[in-house]
Amino acid sequence: MSLITAYEVLKYSTAGKDYPTGQFCEIIPQVEEEFARECLGQDLYDFMVEKLTPYPTTAEEWEDCTVYSVDDVAIRNGCLFVSLEDGNRTDPLNETGEWEAFERFTTTGTNLLWTKYLRRILALKVFSQSRVDVTWRSGAGGVAIGMGDSAGFRSANAAELLRLKADDIAKIEMATKNMLAWLKDNATAQGLPTSNACAADKCQTRGRRVRRWAFSNQSPVYRYESY
Repeated sequence: MSLITAYEVLKYSTAGKDYPTGQFCEIIPQVEEEFARECLGQDLYDFMVEKLTPYPTTAEEWEDCTVYSVDDVAIRNGCLFVSLEDGNRTDPLNETGEWEAFERFTTTGTNLLWTKYLRRILALKVFSQSRVDVTWRSGAGGVAIGMGDSAGFRSANAAELLRLKADDIAKIEMATKNMLAWLKDNATAQGLPTSNACAADKCQTRGRRVRRWAFSNQSPVYRYESY
């Protein structure tokens, strides 16, 4: 079971509402596995999976033809919502006040870690991993580049994707540093595991060899840089 859902990736990353989420479900487990191993710590990750809020036995998938009453529970895009009023036919994802989202976890400490830092970090990492595949798609004729839509937009070129990737990295690194500092000061008080967690040296990119894209005459090549 994963910590984050495709809907939450869309909500807490910089993706737009119309961004295709089909690839998120395949990317999420890989991103979480790497982040647990390289930064968060497997003990803390497993603890958070264990503390995920279970679906109530009465919870069913939300349906637009159903009228919900106060305290009815519905599942929408993998997230739990409770109805706040009678005669409720509003989509929970509209966030107009008729529904309230369940807390993601069953303990205060895990919910604090999630809402303050972790959901943002995971959402950005998953979104960043998906962006190139959405822009460039492979088929029988080779690699095709999307040319935009009727709204007047075009797909980002290689240089623009590089800038976006750098911005993703900056956002993720800042949030990760803040998370590690918070965990150092609060993990024990919040009842969170501290053994094998917060591997700060593994979270840092400084001094590590990082694969980057470089483009020469519009042909992509690899180069390695340390920073």
